[in-house]
Amino acid sequence: MKNKTSGSKDGDEGDSPSQLIDARIKEPVENAEIVREVLEGVQAGMKHGDPGAGFDSEAVAEDVEWIPTSRFPGPDIYRGRDGFTDFLHTWTDGFEDWSFSIERLVDAPDERVVVQILQSAIGKGSGTPVEMHLAQVYELKDGRVFRIRNFLDLGQALEAAGLSE
Repeated sequence: MKNKTSGSKDGDEGDSPSQLIDARIKEPVENAEIVREVLEGVQAGMKHGDPGAGFDSEAVAEDVEWIPTSRFPGPDIYRGRDGFTDFLHTWTDGFEDWSFSIERLVDAPDERVVVQILQSAIGKGSGTPVEMHLAQVYELKDGRVFRIRNFLDLGQALEAAGLSE
């Protein structure tokens, strides 16, 4: 490989223009990193009372679908930033200091990402600390999240994303 500064003033020994153009093309961002940024945006927004802030990212489709676990006693699908915020208020209503941490991110086939998170909270009435693992499958198209499916079991999420444990 030639050093870019080693060519002559006439340019006959340096990199060709096509090599310089290729060198400037950025590697595509992995889908798992896109999802991590979205989740970190949700976490940052929660600190300011706006958990939907993570959905303001260009990496999230405006009409993103949030699909709760099959056991959630509410709508089957929430849409967009407001839908996610409505879901989250319902999901966390009985708790104080609800938070989550990302435990695992796995790039999967067909522009999917499996996420395992750990939720932590304190029961409002009891003061009892609780924790719960949850798995999610993020579906992306052209680098944008358009659907998020939630699962109580990591194995089910992996299977739904075309993977196995």
